[in-house]
Amino acid sequence: MDKIQWDANPSRKLCEIELFKHEGYSLRVCTKPYGKYSPGAKKVLVKMAEGMPECETKDSLIEILPQLHPPKELKIQQSCVIQERHLPRHDELLTNDHLSEIIRTLALNRMSTGEICKIVNGLDGNYNFSFDQMDKFLFRYWNTRADHGWTIHRQQEYENFLIEGYGLKSIFEFELENGFGHLAQSEVLINLGIATPIQWIDHIMGKTLQNLNSSIDMLDPENKFSIRSGYPSDLANAYKIRASRMAMAKELSMMLNRFSKSRADFQKVEDYNNAELPEFRVHKKTMPLNPYNQNGNSSSSG
Repeated sequence: MDKIQWDANPSRKLCEIELFKHEGYSLRVCTKPYGKYSPGAKKVLVKMAEGMPECETKDSLIEILPQLHPPKELKIQQSCVIQERHLPRHDELLTNDHLSEIIRTLALNRMSTGEICKIVNGLDGNYNFSFDQMDKFLFRYWNTRADHGWTIHRQQEYENFLIEGYGLKSIFEFELENGFGHLAQSEVLINLGIATPIQWIDHIMGKTLQNLNSSIDMLDPENKFSIRSGYPSDLANAYKIRASRMAMAKELSMMLNRFSKSRADFQKVEDYNNAELPEFRVHKKTMPLNPYNQNGNSSSSG
């Protein structure tokens, strides 16, 4: 069984917190060298994972723990420390199948915490997660941030682990198809059932343009095509039809490109109109208390 790098585990920060406590350190923002599992450390991690609520993230963590290299250091960051004014909602995000699938898939496609939080709060259900709650959940349980060690190589390593894992391939089937950057973002949102009308339009236009470009290549008169021998008139007619179709396809492609640009411009205007403008203060010019100007004359004409 091949060993897996520590940073290829999306729940690594949750594990680092447990290892930090196991070493007897108080939970505060700092970095401690590690490099080797101390006695009892693996048992602590397994116990922590088994104590999680039943969910896909738990299944993944339990399977990956025996294969993990130890971390080179234990790094406690601000997102590890939960303050009382932002009570965690980890269990809700872990056990809600609909939400957790959306969050996992979007995070695997490198969507930012703010964008994920906005999408989730826009779903039916009146979830109203704060940015801090979503940030702390993603940081601990599903951390796919490059600045936290989740490089493209670690992502590929985790993807291979899911494919080769014991039953994990079927559990994470949707994430394997729609995550890891394999599809365009608009297509991922459509497959999740959360795409906006604008994203639907972008997706349809993209597919249409792709099909048109393929058709243009096929219709190119320079590409050789075969017809029955002995029918020169058929050859001329086929050439004319192909040239005509190619001209129509090019014109349609140009029209769609112009429409796409116009749609983007309209979206910018709509975003501007919907933006919240800052409050402006009007500073009134204060009149001097002395009714006479510097020359000793009255400021009023008379």
